[in-house]
Parts: sequence; structure tokens; C-alpha cells
Amino acid sequence: MRPVVLCFSGLDPSGGAGLQADIESIAALGCHAAVVCTALTVQDSQQVYGFEAVSPMLIRQQANAVLADLRVAAIKLGMLGSGAIAREIALILAAHPDIPVVLDPVLTANSGGSLADDDLAQGLLGLFPLTTVITPNSIEARRLAELQNLPSTVQRLQDLGARHILLKGGHEAGTTIINQLHGTDGLLHESQSTRLPGEYHGSGCTLASALAAGLARGLSLKAAVIQAESYVQTVLARADRPHDSGQYLPVRILPNESSAS
Repeated sequence: MRPVVLCFSGLDPSGGAGLQADIESIAALGCHAAVVCTALTVQDSQQVYGFEAVSPMLIRQQANAVLADLRVAAIKLGMLGSGAIAREIALILAAHPDIPVVLDPVLTANSGGSLADDDLAQGLLGLFPLTTVITPNSIEARRLAELQNLPSTVQRLQDLGARHILLKGGHEAGTTIINQLHGTDGLLHESQSTRLPGEYHGSGCTLASALAAGLARGLSLKAAVIQAESYVQTVLARADRPHDSGQYLPVRILPNESSAS
């Protein structure tokens, strides 16, 4: 069957981010998304109003059922919600060390509002050595490293166990967005794109899911990053805006759209 990507993410009722973003992105890139729901959220295209985390035991049961039944080719971690959930997932990853893992360290929503308990940041640090690549934006990176200077932040995250870091520059000032893929040997890839007008709901979820799909299909990390960035640019350029005050919702799949080659 198509390569399987196992996603751990929250449920966004608006459909812009979270599990729906994972499913659509992964399907558009020729893979099958198996999903473990980590939290139920209350949010729309404008803001997060609250969330309730799923119990760690139920998360483990969901994951184990999939891992015992399907040949999982990659794992994507999105909203985890709490340190307890992060620690439970660390046990799952440790039992499957050969599966590549993409960690999107979700702490807050782009639209505003928390998606994490206070102890999640510490729990995420424990996942770093178990992941292939982490995909923080500059705000998340600074918070996790407890530093402000971005080069120092990258080094600190590597010291904490992150083997590869895709540092996203969308929250930095300017009309050009610069993303950088860092590894233990230094800068591996840098991309520049023109900032699109407006705000986009679920862009980080989309990028991480697309990256996981590339790894599931056997691409190298650099090739998977390039494919994922190109895909994100495409889906953001054709995004819908529900109304004047809402964020744009990426159009990740078009009717009759064929899978990526």
C-alpha cells in the first residue's frame, strides 16, 4: 500500500490545522495518514479558545493498535499538549527506533492562544534525541532554548539532542522568509521565499506533515525539505479566506488532483 505516516496531533474543528492538515497534506503527497488524536481543541480560523488533552494511556493504545497493524514508514508529531503525553510518546518512539520522526514543537497557535500546558516545553526536550528533525519557528526555537540569538539558539537545541533542525523564519521581520536546515555538520540547506499577504492557519502543520510524507517515501532529508517547502508555497498561494478577520485556510487538495510523482 501507500507509505504510512503515523501522526500525533490535535483535532482542530475549523479544519485548518492539526489532524486534518496532516491527513490532507500526506494524502496529497501520495501517502496514507494514520492518526492518533492527542487533544480536542476549541478553535476557529481566528483564535484558540481552549483544549482538553487525551489521556496518555489512550494515546499509547491508539498508537500501538496502528503500529501492530500497519507498516509505518514515518512518524509526525504535532500538538502534544502536555509533558505527560510527550513522555508517553518518548516510550513509543524508543520502541521503534528505525522509523524517521518529524517533530513540530507546537506551543501556541499562529492565531493566538495556547496549545500546551506549562510542562510541555520540558517534555519536548526529552523527545529531541528520538527525532530525525524538529521544525520550530523562530519563536518556538527561542522559547525551547531559552535564548534570543538565533545562531546560539540552534546550537543550544543541538546540544539538547536535536540532530537536525528546520528553523522556520516566517515570524521574523521582512518581506522574505528564510528557512534553514541545520545538522551536526552545519547549515545543510537554506531557502528564501517571498512573504504572502495575510496570515495562514495550519501552515506549520502542513510543512511538517509534507516533510514526513517525503521521508516515508524514501527521500533524503534535504530532498524531503525541498519538496515540503514547495508544496507549502503552492497550497498557501491558493488558500481560502473565510471572512475579513479570519486567517487563510490552505487548500491542500484540489478536486481530481493526482498524487505527487
